[in-house]
Amino acid sequence: MELFSELYSCYYQVASRVLKAATAVPLSLSEMSELVDTYAFAESSLYLLPRLAGEEWGLMEQQADGWRARVKHLAELPLTGLQKSWLRAVLDDPRMRLFLTGAQQQELAQALEAVKPLYLQEDFYDFDQCGSGDPYEDTGYCERFRQLTTAMQKKQALCIRYRSPAQETIADYLPCHLEYSRKDDRFRLYAVRITGGRLGRLYTINLGRVQELRPSRECWPQRKEELEERLRLRLSPEPVRFLIYKERNALERCMLHFASYQKQTSYDPQREEYTCSIWYDPAQETELLIRLLQFGPVVRVLGPEHFLKQVKERVQKQYWLIHQPKDT
Repeated sequence: MELFSELYSCYYQVASRVLKAATAVPLSLSEMSELVDTYAFAESSLYLLPRLAGEEWGLMEQQADGWRARVKHLAELPLTGLQKSWLRAVLDDPRMRLFLTGAQQQELAQALEAVKPLYLQEDFYDFDQCGSGDPYEDTGYCERFRQLTTAMQKKQALCIRYRSPAQETIADYLPCHLEYSRKDDRFRLYAVRITGGRLGRLYTINLGRVQELRPSRECWPQRKEELEERLRLRLSPEPVRFLIYKERNALERCMLHFASYQKQTSYDPQREEYTCSIWYDPAQETELLIRLLQFGPVVRVLGPEHFLKQVKERVQKQYWLIHQPKDT
């Protein structure tokens, strides 16, 4: 049995947003694409737009001023028993403390008190994960996480004090991006240093090393292009390219697994395969390599050459470890 019906999926939620918007005012294809890109995956437009604007679903019609929704009322779907069971299990994940306050967690726990969790945390063992992740039980750590997400949403600069292995640093930064490493079980902060309104270099800070956050006197600069350039420069100039075969639900698994990466995906109907390009932080290249190898034969790495060489070396080493002669 599937945990979530497709009616409850991200596609349904995004289609619902598009239809609600299109009942009030007509939408152009670019406006629909912007909504899909905002609330779904970067590649979702490839699947959704032809169906929303086509006759397959019959939900929208084209008029002189744009596309309008044919449906006028969308039902609010209740949670199923299986979904409640999943939600009850997720509440026990220590990382939920980052996104919910203690009062919110308690309220949800009381509402789901009679629901049996779908699984327990001790049912899983991550054999390839770092044993010392971030301290999600620490209330100070959780508070700093929420301070950072709020500052990013409101575009506010922060004075950050953190301790690296070499020294303690106190400086003003523009927090731009939080990234979770499943391998290390840690969050990384990408932040641009700012002094006197001038943008400096981009820093990668382990959130677990941050000791204090406070408002900065520096202002978020209006030079959006310059800031985006700093973030772009942290990524590899050449992306990792790989094929995704239409087997074992590989596309959906890859899109979910690599959701945090900047990527571009195209489909070849003749070969019935997808080509995905991922731009990544070179400092985290090994982590991306390991995550790609986890997919086995349903993906095929195409390049760049230095990355492909590492894939071959690891596969050959694994083969040798499995088939090496046994001592007699």
